[in-house]
Amino acid sequence: MKRLVMALCVPLLAPALSVAASTSHEAAPMMAPAQKPLTESDLQEERFAPQRQESAENILKRFRTAFGSNMPRVAVFWNRAFDDQISDWSSNSRSVVSARSTLTGEIPDGKVNLQGASQAAAQAEYRSNRNRRSNRPAFELQSGLVSQLAEAGVTVIDRDAIMRITDNALETGDFSRLSPDQRRLEMRALGEHADMLMVFNRLTPRAFEIEVLDVNSGAIKAMLSSNGVPPEKQKAHQWKATDHGFRKIEQTVTLSEIGEELALQTLAKVSR
Repeated sequence: MKRLVMALCVPLLAPALSVAASTSHEAAPMMAPAQKPLTESDLQEERFAPQRQESAENILKRFRTAFGSNMPRVAVFWNRAFDDQISDWSSNSRSVVSARSTLTGEIPDGKVNLQGASQAAAQAEYRSNRNRRSNRPAFELQSGLVSQLAEAGVTVIDRDAIMRITDNALETGDFSRLSPDQRRLEMRALGEHADMLMVFNRLTPRAFEIEVLDVNSGAIKAMLSSNGVPPEKQKAHQWKATDHGFRKIEQTVTLSEIGEELALQTLAKVSR
């Protein structure tokens, strides 16, 4: 009986096996994910997205390792051009009259000794208000940038201060010296009191350009274009009462934080 049962089962399984073997499975078509068209809001979020990936701790550590005990002195030009103009009188008139003479002589027989000196100076000058402080960045922005540079060990130099210090050192005390050319005095001050020059330009409220130059050689140490937005962090928020109920308000990035971020990105570029 067992042999008969086995014989009867084989024909029943054969059709099923033949059908499975003859069935073909075509490859499933590849479907690309649907792409959302970019809106103006998406483009704005992309422009304001953070640009720094490296942590602040790593940037400061690499910068301090690169410079060690020779931390640079950095002078900052806030929205002030550092161009190839040598004299600040190129487009203005300046009249200067200066004369200096000395007289020495001796008459041996009469024992007369003649010595004398005279000096005369006159000038008429007109200086334009070009490159003055009318377009300087906000104080909070400068404060954040300077504080972050100082934390890294950089000595931040004020341009106006070193120019007055340098000019005062050249003055003998009799105030007979003619007023110096501003551009030449500026270059002398930078050479004596700074190692690097940071030229900071604020193009728009969310667009900044920074260039770092070696004062002695003129070499470009770093160039940076950034929106100054720090990496995303846990945002604090508050609830504001409106006509339609309470509305959740996210904390915005302050100018001081933008200044700190720009300093960190600049330090990262300089230490590479």
